[in-house]
Amino acid sequence: MRYKETKEQSAEILRLTLPLMAQHRAAYHPQTYTLWYEHVAGINPRLSNELDQRVARRESLTDDDVWRLHANFVIARDAEALERMHQRLQTLLSDTAIAASSAGLEATQFNQTLQLHKNQLTQPLAMDLITDIVADLITDTERMRVVTQELSEQLDRSTQEARHLTEQLKQAEHQAKLDPLTGMLNRRGLEQRMQSFVEDAGSMKGGVMLLADIDHFKTLNDTYGHLLGDKVLRAVAQVICESIKGRDIAARIGGEEFAIFLPDTTIEGAAILAKRICAATSSRTIRRSGTEQSIDRVTISIGVAASTDSDKLESLLDRADKAMYSGKQAGRNRVALYQSA
Repeated sequence: MRYKETKEQSAEILRLTLPLMAQHRAAYHPQTYTLWYEHVAGINPRLSNELDQRVARRESLTDDDVWRLHANFVIARDAEALERMHQRLQTLLSDTAIAASSAGLEATQFNQTLQLHKNQLTQPLAMDLITDIVADLITDTERMRVVTQELSEQLDRSTQEARHLTEQLKQAEHQAKLDPLTGMLNRRGLEQRMQSFVEDAGSMKGGVMLLADIDHFKTLNDTYGHLLGDKVLRAVAQVICESIKGRDIAARIGGEEFAIFLPDTTIEGAAILAKRICAATSSRTIRRSGTEQSIDRVTISIGVAASTDSDKLESLLDRADKAMYSGKQAGRNRVALYQSA
C-alpha cells in the first residue's frame, strides 16, 4: 500500500504510535510499526477492530502475534486490492462490450430501415408518403447519432479507466516481485527475470550462479535483535548490488540467502567476484542507530556453480547451494566451487 500522509501528519502518527508499541512485548521492527501506524492513521478498520479487542483483553502482542496480524490484515489486504482491480477491469470490459453490442444492434436496424426506404423510393409515391419517409429518416438518424455519441463517451471513459487500472496493476505487479526490506528482487522476481533471460538467450549456458548465505545469522538475530538483523540484510544486499553490473541478476530468495546470476561469465571470473563480495561484506561496520554498539564482523559463504545448456533455475540453484554448504562446512566466510561427482 502507498501511504498518502504528509510529513507533518506522519510525524504526528509516529508520536502517537511509539507509546502504543511500547505497551507490548513485540520488537520495534517494521511490521510492528506498520500495524500501529495504520491503526493510528485510521486507514485499516479491520486491523483496528482486532487491535482494539486485544487491547480490551489486555493482551500483550508478541513477535509471532505481529507476524500473523501483518499477514492477515496488511499483506492479505493488499492482495485483496489487487484482486479488486482485476475484477474492476473485467467489469469495465463487460460494460464496454455491452455498449458496443447495443450500438451494433442499432446500426443494424438503422441499415435495415435505410434499405427499406430505398426500396420504397424506387417507385412513384405520393407527397404525404415521401414526407413520412423523410420524418422516419430524421428520427432514426437522430437516434443513431445519440447512440454513437453515447458509445463514443463510454469508450472514452473506458479508455481512461483502463489506463488507470493498467498503471495500478503494473505498480502492484512490480512491487510483488521485490523484497520490501532490501529492494532487491524476491524469489518470484528472480524466476521471472531468469525466464525472460532464457527466452532471449535460448538457455542459461555460459552463465554462473552465486548463492550467498549470511554466516550464523540466527545467532546474530538472537544476540542483537531483529532490527539490527534487518540492517545486516540491507548491508549485504547493498554490497551485492554495488558489485554487479549490466545484465547480472541479483535477488534475496530466502531469509538470509541471496542469489546472483552472471551471464557470459567463466567460473574463474565468478569466483573472483564472489571473493570480492565476501571481503566487502566482512569489512562493513554495522551499528545500532543512535548508538555506538556495532555487530561483530559479518561474513557470508558463497557457492559458485556454472550453468549448462539443459539447466533450469532450480537445478542451477541446487548445485550452487551444495557448493555453498561445502564452504560452510570448511569454515565459513569463503567461496566454494561446485565439484561434480
